[in-house]
Amino acid sequence: MPLPYLALRTRVVSLLAWAALFALLACAMRMLLNYPLCVNDEKNWIGIAQQLDQGVAWPVSGPAFVNTLRQAAWVTGSSHAEVMPWMGVCGVFIVVGGLSWGYYRLGLKTLVPVFATLALSSYFWAPLLEARPQQWGQLAVFLGTISAWRWLQHRGGLAFFVALPAVAFTHILSHAVLVFLCLVLVATHGIAQRRWSLRHLAIALLCIASFAVYAWPGGPYTDMLRDLRQAHFQHWPLSLPASLALLVAVAAMAWASRRWWHGDIRWPAAALTGLLRHQRAAGWSLCIAALLVLTMQAYLLPPAAWAPYGGSWIRFIVFQSGNLLLAGFLLVGAGRWLGGFHHQRIDPGMARFLVCVLGGVALLGLLAVAASWWLLDTNWMLRVLNYGIFFAAAPAALGMEHVTRHWPRWRRGLLLGAGMAASVLAVVRPPMLLGC
Repeated sequence: MPLPYLALRTRVVSLLAWAALFALLACAMRMLLNYPLCVNDEKNWIGIAQQLDQGVAWPVSGPAFVNTLRQAAWVTGSSHAEVMPWMGVCGVFIVVGGLSWGYYRLGLKTLVPVFATLALSSYFWAPLLEARPQQWGQLAVFLGTISAWRWLQHRGGLAFFVALPAVAFTHILSHAVLVFLCLVLVATHGIAQRRWSLRHLAIALLCIASFAVYAWPGGPYTDMLRDLRQAHFQHWPLSLPASLALLVAVAAMAWASRRWWHGDIRWPAAALTGLLRHQRAAGWSLCIAALLVLTMQAYLLPPAAWAPYGGSWIRFIVFQSGNLLLAGFLLVGAGRWLGGFHHQRIDPGMARFLVCVLGGVALLGLLAVAASWWLLDTNWMLRVLNYGIFFAAAPAALGMEHVTRHWPRWRRGLLLGAGMAASVLAVVRPPMLLGC
């Protein structure tokens, strides 16, 4: 039997096993822990589907999701509330299977450290368990960016030209995130290569063309765009023409400064060397910057976001301990990752991809928290984090393995298990521990 076939079969079996494991966990949480105990987006989408069935026009951010829900209810003769849990469990199977495939495409040999690290965070569990458009959209963004990078690297990537139009009809926020990250990849790859090719142009043109879905008269987002204008953006300081003019001006300035970026091809290596030389100072600077941004995000959140903790900082820290562990592992892993890339111990293609994407996610998060001052909802940076965690898992897993490399297996398992339990409980919110 050919070795490539054996390797492919092993990977397929592995990703199916991971997908089945997480789907069983999701099913157990719904059946044994009665998830969801609190009102969440699942109930909202059930209500939206019922309104649409009655002919009521409703702003829909995920047309493909709600249409799937309605069709599944019609085909099975069940109610939307009966179909929704099964859509959630099936979504978990598909998302974890897609994640596994994406990590294999990035060159990871084993998935145990990655999923062990991901499971530490409630920002992984919450969007994974909950049946909603973002559950699908996060996977589309993850696989779409990988495909775009492979296309730029002349290593295939044709799936990008399917993923982008698909996500445009799946979820409006996921579409915006995918377009932003792909344009970041195009810009950084072009700058690094010091030349622009038809492959860069193809991605940029498709990203721009994908916005045609919003100009479609009577299209899937007609009511959603009206709701955005009238409610979500009513306090936005700029008009639509002024906002577009600002974007064009920023793009023009970036293009005009390309000579400076291309002037010295050695500046990326010099910057990396400087970061590694002053690794501790860079780490502390990153921590302080992250704390400032998170403090601003916390200030912007409504009081309802803090209600589950009942005003107790101890309870907040306990149930956020998994996220804190992941952040610590990511900080350690980022230094190890950059060092491995600098000394060519890590695949350069994967390293550049993750550096570019995580940089793009960080930039998008900053823009999101800045824009939240004028928007109806104020948790946009947290939504962006949901997308970034899939990419952050690889360097965080490297940090986890480095920190616990001399620990006995039981001690490592105890730490990871405690962090995972804290995040799962933070998502499920059992009444005796957390409120809604």
